[in-house]
Amino acid sequence: MCVVNGYGSLPRTFLSGCLPTFASLCVSECVYNCYVLFVEHEAGFSVWCPVAGVRLDKPHLSGPSAALEGSVEIFTCKMAWIPSNVSVVLKLYVERNLNKFISEHIVNYEEPAVFPLLVTEKHDGRLICEASGNNNTEIESTFSDSLDFQVISPVEGATIVSHPSSDDLWVGQTLTLRCDITRGTHVSYDWLQNGTPLHSGLRASRLTIPSLSVHHTGDYQCVASNRLNDTAVYNSSSDVMSVQVKEHVSKPEISLDVLKSAAGDLSVIVRCRCDTGTPLNTFSLLNDTNIIVTETTDRLQAFFTVSVQLNRDMGWVRCNASNHGNWMLSNAKNLSVESVGGAVTVTLFKHVARDFQVFGVVMRCQVERGTFPQYHWFLNNSRLEGRGAFYAVGGTQNSSLSLSVGPHSSGFYHCQVSDTFDNANTVRSLKTLINRDVLNRVSTSVLVVVFTCLILLMVSVTSCCFYGAVLRRTYSRKYLLTERPGEAYVTSKREDDEEDYLMLSGYEEDVIHTERTSDLHSEEDESSVDETVVYDGAVSK
Repeated sequence: MCVVNGYGSLPRTFLSGCLPTFASLCVSECVYNCYVLFVEHEAGFSVWCPVAGVRLDKPHLSGPSAALEGSVEIFTCKMAWIPSNVSVVLKLYVERNLNKFISEHIVNYEEPAVFPLLVTEKHDGRLICEASGNNNTEIESTFSDSLDFQVISPVEGATIVSHPSSDDLWVGQTLTLRCDITRGTHVSYDWLQNGTPLHSGLRASRLTIPSLSVHHTGDYQCVASNRLNDTAVYNSSSDVMSVQVKEHVSKPEISLDVLKSAAGDLSVIVRCRCDTGTPLNTFSLLNDTNIIVTETTDRLQAFFTVSVQLNRDMGWVRCNASNHGNWMLSNAKNLSVESVGGAVTVTLFKHVARDFQVFGVVMRCQVERGTFPQYHWFLNNSRLEGRGAFYAVGGTQNSSLSLSVGPHSSGFYHCQVSDTFDNANTVRSLKTLINRDVLNRVSTSVLVVVFTCLILLMVSVTSCCFYGAVLRRTYSRKYLLTERPGEAYVTSKREDDEEDYLMLSGYEEDVIHTERTSDLHSEEDESSVDETVVYDGAVSK
């Protein structure tokens, strides 16, 4: 018989009749292209074929794609073909760590390797199977395709960590909330504000708000979750974290009001007010740079009382507002109080419809001087207040009156002004008549302007007509029109020629197109060669 040492037996027919003299023929016929050594002994010839350079087929790895931590799962690695009498070792690895195998199995022929696996978190990743020769380094190893394997560890212990601290957050800052867990793999995160999900998009463990505003104030919570094959879902919800976004005070507005006591003393009530500002807020009243009075409050405004004297310069004041190191200064306000006086003027504005009829008016009242004026309107000496059937009082301190023009609104109107703090001092305007017929009557000035424009237009048209007639007569005397069949000629007349030229009857001068005759280019008529004749807009030289 013929034996290939370490590689199996060759078919009997292969070396039958093969003699040592034909060794080269037997070598060329070796099916594995090995180096063959013939050794003659009693039974025949022995053939030794080393296996250097042999490469195994690629193994195939199968198993579950996900498993719960602590469970036992089965993975199978199988070779499609293994050479006879060759021992193969199949090893299971996590692809990121090929230096340490999880399990191994020695197989012969095509039997599969079965790997029972107690699943732990270290098995999470991509698994791979290696096929190699058993204690034979001459056989080249091969690897299977990787198998993605998720180890699901149920999520636990979700908590929120805030940076910066949720106790010290201000408008405009950047806030980062991080959801930490004590245990769990393949976890996704949902964020809630006041119980409503936030659509952060990435479902990440961090929630970043780049520029805080008061709208971000609320209770935040994170929910961490993972699942196994869409059948088992595990959740862990954090405790609620309250986020309070604080606001620095805005620029304060300062306003004044005057109060007169029973004894006749005047005081100015200074109001300092901010639109925004998280308490506690501190308000100060300053005279130039000196602080007159200070108040700390949990409100957005403060009131200060300052004694003043009527019609005297009391200087300027400002409001200063601050909270938590931030401060803002208001515009300056004059504390001087001047009583009303001087002329009272009423200005009338008309509202005109498309038919040029006045359907409404607005009257505005203005007093010449007075720091705190109060306006009152009267119709036929009856006071008008608020809103009525045909009128509405409004504007600053009731300084305007709107009317719809009609029978009920006809009458005499006037405005009366007094100090807001004292009705004893009053001034009033002249009376104004409001009547539909009067308002829609065309004034004399308008008529004068209209008629003046018409007269100027008529004078202009007459002048143009007269000038045109004179110019036409001048041209008609200066040029002679002569008729020839199919042509009309113009002959120039010298100034010293007394001969009269007759206009041809039956021709209209405005429609005759003329051209200069060639016989006019004589030495005697050189003075008329450059003259131009104009007819019906046509120019001919």
